[in-house]
This record gives sequence, structure tokens and C-alpha cells, in this order.
Amino acid sequence: MKRLFAWLLAAVLFCLLLPVIGQAEEITYTGVVNTKSLHLRKEPNASAKVLNTYARGKEVTILENDGTWCLVQIGTKTTGYMMSQYLDIKANYEHLGWGRTPDDGTVLNLRSGAGSGASVVYKTMSGAALELVQEQGAWYRVRLEEKFGWVEKSRVTLISGDFSPGYTTDDHTEEITAARMASATRNYGSASTVSRSEGDFTYSISYPVTGITAADERIRAWTNETLKTFQDDYNEFHQGTPGASYTVEYQSLSIDSRYKSVLLFGEYRVKDWTCETLLTLNLDATTGQIIEGADLFSADPMRAMFCLDGLAAKLMSQPTDGYAAVPDASWLKYAVLGREGVQLLLPAGQYLPLGMGTRQILMRYNLIGECMGLDSESIRSNIRTIDPSQPMIALTFDDGPSDETDRILNVLAEYDARATFCVIGNKVESYAGVLKRTIAGGNEIASHTWNHRKLTTLSASGIRSQLERTNDIVAQVTGGYQIKVLRPPYGSFNKTLRSVCADMGLVIAEWEIDTLDWNNRNANKTYNNIMKGARDGVIILCHDLYKTTADAVERAIPDLVNKGFQLVTVSELLSFHKDGAQPGTVYARVDPENKITEK
Repeated sequence: MKRLFAWLLAAVLFCLLLPVIGQAEEITYTGVVNTKSLHLRKEPNASAKVLNTYARGKEVTILENDGTWCLVQIGTKTTGYMMSQYLDIKANYEHLGWGRTPDDGTVLNLRSGAGSGASVVYKTMSGAALELVQEQGAWYRVRLEEKFGWVEKSRVTLISGDFSPGYTTDDHTEEITAARMASATRNYGSASTVSRSEGDFTYSISYPVTGITAADERIRAWTNETLKTFQDDYNEFHQGTPGASYTVEYQSLSIDSRYKSVLLFGEYRVKDWTCETLLTLNLDATTGQIIEGADLFSADPMRAMFCLDGLAAKLMSQPTDGYAAVPDASWLKYAVLGREGVQLLLPAGQYLPLGMGTRQILMRYNLIGECMGLDSESIRSNIRTIDPSQPMIALTFDDGPSDETDRILNVLAEYDARATFCVIGNKVESYAGVLKRTIAGGNEIASHTWNHRKLTTLSASGIRSQLERTNDIVAQVTGGYQIKVLRPPYGSFNKTLRSVCADMGLVIAEWEIDTLDWNNRNANKTYNNIMKGARDGVIILCHDLYKTTADAVERAIPDLVNKGFQLVTVSELLSFHKDGAQPGTVYARVDPENKITEK
């Protein structure tokens, strides 16, 4: 009888613990169809074979999610792909929100229970984003990807974000490790290494001596502080554990005679856990000063952030793994000058999912050099320049933004070309990301009124309302971009419009060449009209609404570049007018006799 009672008690305890055990070992997601009907396809492709169709409310199990397509299971046997945007996704555990511990260089230990005496089940560096899944007294139970553990509430600051798991990687980034850093370029400073074994804990720290007092003091302080942090962690939690180590490797670069950079990367390894730590320094050898990451972009910080936003969007599906990691100035903390561009280091778990490790995004100088306030010949040599003695053309695109705008931005970026996009104000909010990418690529945003009203039929106050509403929404979604150019709908202007534009500081851009893409909707005809009309100083009218226009532009831009044309914005073109760009004035081209040929 006692044996039966003991068996029953054990069974009851097992059943009570089973949900917790299962939750700790496995994370699963379910999705619910949120549209009228949704196809299940054989492959993750919109043209793939349809296996079945399911109505709104159908629940599926999500096996994989790349941000665009979900591999799902229905029942016990049926699997296929559904588009993730048509699924409401939730996890098999409670979601209380998102938090972050301070990025203070300390180790974050996740514990097995809500108490300081509980054992350590996982560790990483502080600053990583944590999903909050349970509260108990002064503790949160949190998730770091597939890891669950407990953290003191006092260490957690709540952050905002929407829950939507899944991310994808892109080949313009790379993971940084100590092993890779060991072979990094070191052409600045003299090398120094300190190695020692203290029982079962060993360390090897390599670093450069730069000869710049401020830099060498910071390097010394950082190496001493990080070593002490990891020694203390080892002594408190892992004393006697064999194989524990701390390794620091570095990269040092001489960008030119004035600017230098140093990147130190440290790995603390104990058991199966790795903690990674960083120090980046940008140095002005002329003044002996350290330039902080955000200060590299003093010339145009907004455009630099838009460039970063576009690179981050390629790197991951947003929101990623539960929180929307939209770039802000804090992303620039570990920005360091490189040979081809600014190397942006993102510590493991801080802005990207922890499993991606510490990642490097390369912001190439040809994209962001104009945003930088450094007097560097090496950087300037990578920045696009306009030669006023050579022919230039201003391509303009009306009536967007639209789903086709990205294709045009792609080909402009590929050929280091620029254009002007004349936007309809009431479309802007739905395409905020497109506008940011437009600016990041050095392109221009112009006004095409709020809702495409013919401005010559309006009073001065009506015109001003159309223009101010558009200017305001563009500034709002972009963080302050100021419109300088108006493209009036239908090309219609009069004395009243010119007076309002003069007062608002806007030039009026007409066109010399109308491609008639709005009428012919034919890629070949549009292409031919662009090429036939191409001559120095002209403004060409297109519309970024049509697939056929995007098709034509993908052909025309490389051909124009090969013919020696510089593709510039309207404001860039008008900057070479001998009288300058005058607000309230109408321009369709810059005639050769009015063009400055030296600048």
C-alpha cells in the first residue's frame, strides 16, 4: 500500500512539474490565420503549388519562421508554408513584455530559481534584451532565445516592442570572434600581450600601445576592469572549474596620417558559456583626442541613421525575436573607422538575437562618407563627387511612394546615382521606411502636394495647406527632413503659387522631358524616351507607380552612366546654376550657358 501511495505521489508531482519542465526544454509557437483565407503552399514561394486553403481562425503549429514565410504543421502529418504576415503568432508561454539590463560591462547570470542562492543556468553580458515571462516577488523569469532563467527585477529596465519571433541574416554582415580577431590587421601601434594562469583560470590579453595618452589610458583601464569582472565571476560561481579562460585580441588601423582606430574584442569562456565584450576607439592623432562613435557622423547624423536603418532591415525581419530593434543613436556606441567604411559592432543580444553572436555591419564610405565630419583624404576619396564640367541629368519620380519605389532605389544605389522623389503627402505614413531609405541613399524628397490637387485652382491659404501638410508629415516620419523642392501636379503654376513658394523657401521643379510613362505603361517606350531626351542639365519626368517604369529605369540608369551622365537630384543640379536656386522660381533645366562649370 505504501509503495502504491509513493508511486501515486510521484506521478502527481511529475504531472504538476511537467508543464514547467516542458517549457524549459522546448519553445513552440502557434499561428492563427488572420485573413479571410490563406493558402498552404508546398514551397516558400507565392507561385508554389497550393496544398490546401484554410479559413480565418485556423490554428497551426509554426516550425520555422524567416520573417516572410512560416513552415507550419497542421494536425500530425500535414506540413507546408504560409505567409507570416497573415498569421497571428504567439508562443507557448506567457509574454509579459521586454526588458534590458544595464550595458555596464558586467556579467548577467540567469538562475534556476527566484533567489540569489539558486544555481547559474546561463550567462551572457549585461545589455541583452530579455523577454519577461513570469514574475515572482523581486524576480523576473526571463527568456534569452531558447534559455529560461531568473533575474532580479531591480536590474531590469522595461523596453517597448511587439512580439513576433524569427529573423534572417544577410551576407553584408559577419560574426566577430576572438579567433577571427587574432588575424585582424594591425598596422598601428606597437603590440603587447599579457598571459597568465591562475589555477584553472587562464588569460591572454593582446592590445596595442598607441602613444596617444588618452587612448592608452582607456585601453589599460578597460583591460584591467574586464579581467577583474571575469575573475570575480569565476571565483564566485565556478571556482575549480577547469578550462576557464579570458582572451582578448585586437584590430588596429591607420586610416590616414591623422585618423586611427582600435577595436579590442574579449571572450570569457567557462563551461559551455561564452561572454563577449568590446572596446572601440577612433583617434585623432593630430589633436590626441578620442572621437566617440556617434560623433563620427556630425555632418548629417539623420542620414547616417537612415543608412543604418536600411542595413538593419536587410539583416533581420522586424520586429525580430520579439522586440522591434529599430536603430537609434545607441547603435553607434561601437562604431569604428575601417578601410572601406565604418565598422559597426553590435554586441551579442543587445540589438539582434543572442544566437547571432556579436555582429559587424559595414557602413561603406560611399554611402555615409558625406555624413561624416572628418577631414580625411582617405574618406573623401570614397565619397561621390559631381564634376560640373561633365553632363548631368535630374531624374524625377512623381506620385509615389509605392511598392515600385524600392526597385528604383536599388538600381540607383548600385550605380551610385541620385534622383528626386516627388511624394504625395497622404501616402507618406504608409511608406515611412521607403522615405528613410530614399534619404539614406542621398536622394531627394520633394513635395507633390498632400492629395495631388491642382494648385492653380486654390487660394494662397489652400496652397499653403497642401504644402505644409506634406512638409510636416515628411518631417515627422523621417525625424526632421526639410523639403526644398515642389513639383506641382500637372505642372500647373501661377503667380499665387510662386509667391507662396517664395515665402516657404521652395523652388518649383518642372521638367524638360516627359517620358509619358503614365500614359504608355510600356517599359521599352519609357526607356527610349529617357535615352532620347538625355542631355546636359535636363529634368526628366517619370512616375514611381508603375512596374513598367521600374523596368525601364533598371535599363536606363546603367546606360546613362555608361554614356558619361551624372545622375543628380534637382537640388544638386540647381546648385550649379550661376544665379543659384531661387525660391519661387520655376526650373525645367539648367541651360549650359547658365551652368557653373567649376566649383
